[in-house]
Amino acid sequence: MEPSSSTPIPKFQLREIILSNYITSQELSLELPTFLHYQYDLRIVDLSGNNFSGTFPVWLLENNTKLGEFTLNGNSFKGHLRLPSVPNSNLASFDISDNKLQDLSDNQLSGRVPEELIMKRWLFGLRLSNNNLSGNAVPAILKSNCLSNLYLDGNNFSGEMVNVDVYTFQFPTSLEEIDLSNNKLYGKLPRWMGNLSDLRRLALSNNSFEGSIPIEFCRLNGLEFLDLSRNNLSGSIPSCVNPPDIEHVHLHGNRLSGTLSLAFYNSSSLVTLDLGENNLTGRIPKWIDTLSSLSVLLLRANHLQGEIPVQLCNLNSLSIIDLSQNMFSGSIPSCLGNLTLQTQEKKIIQHEEVIDLATEGGTTIKHALADSYIEERIDFRTKSSFYSYGGNILKYMTGIDLSCNKLTGQISLELGNLSEIYSLNLSHNNLVGVIP
Repeated sequence: MEPSSSTPIPKFQLREIILSNYITSQELSLELPTFLHYQYDLRIVDLSGNNFSGTFPVWLLENNTKLGEFTLNGNSFKGHLRLPSVPNSNLASFDISDNKLQDLSDNQLSGRVPEELIMKRWLFGLRLSNNNLSGNAVPAILKSNCLSNLYLDGNNFSGEMVNVDVYTFQFPTSLEEIDLSNNKLYGKLPRWMGNLSDLRRLALSNNSFEGSIPIEFCRLNGLEFLDLSRNNLSGSIPSCVNPPDIEHVHLHGNRLSGTLSLAFYNSSSLVTLDLGENNLTGRIPKWIDTLSSLSVLLLRANHLQGEIPVQLCNLNSLSIIDLSQNMFSGSIPSCLGNLTLQTQEKKIIQHEEVIDLATEGGTTIKHALADSYIEERIDFRTKSSFYSYGGNILKYMTGIDLSCNKLTGQISLELGNLSEIYSLNLSHNNLVGVIP
């Protein structure tokens, strides 16, 4: 054990260091020896079976470019796994299993996801976001056993998520959260997802899915978060898609048509309704005020018309409204000035989940999963540019955009009551009179 007061700089350069199972007492929790920071010629590193703690020592890989074997399994390293930006071509053996590392995201992993990894009995959460992984993502989902949270977003997964025989296939019942956004998936949305009875959050944005939203999605009664934005979906929004606990709906950037159906009627839990950049027609329904928790309403770039309903003024939680690039007419409701636009806490999806798993002996194991990685995020135009607001920043943003419509009349004095507003855009209309 090194004295904490000194930082010895060794006069030697090791080629091998093997300290396997060296620390026999599990009560000890030690940092890696300091002298390793000054080693640049290591070929073999085996520090397995100890209780070394701290963050993952990426510096060992970066400093020793001739490493051939790197074994750190059976320790207590925690935090994120970060690999060197320049891959080590000499590395032949790499084992960091049995540690406390959180995820494998934001690296340069390539190839396919091994089915053996997905089918591990005690694997509850897997995050492989933002890598270069490819292949078909369906086996990774349908062959999971205990997996609850699966994040494969930001990769190169491609192909169709083919529909399987719902009568003969045993669907995993543990999946609660799936993120396949920002990949290269195409074809129709998979109907079999309607059989994932515990699914709470589903993100499939920024792919090339086409066709209509499957009627089977109406069976997802536990759904809280749905993001199908930036695809090529068409048809109308099924009126039965109305989960009782839905909080965030993102369908923007598709080719959805028809009117604002009763799909979200009386959805008192709905916080975000994002239907922008579609082909929706008709009026904003007067029942809009049944969405009592609505905080963000985004309907920009559709073909909506008629007057802006005064029922919007009854939504006390509204903080962001975007009705731009439509065909709304009539005057701007003066009651909009009564909105408080408070920068209140949004129901952002970040909390710990606990899974109960009964073992063969009848014992119940409580397994705490990491925080959800699906973040509530919206796009809103300010100063002629689109900005993305997410995480804690979203809690502080307020704005109203009524630009590029056919609104007439004067700007009412009551809009001056919006003292908490950060962005107000009334441009490209047929307004007259003075600016109050």
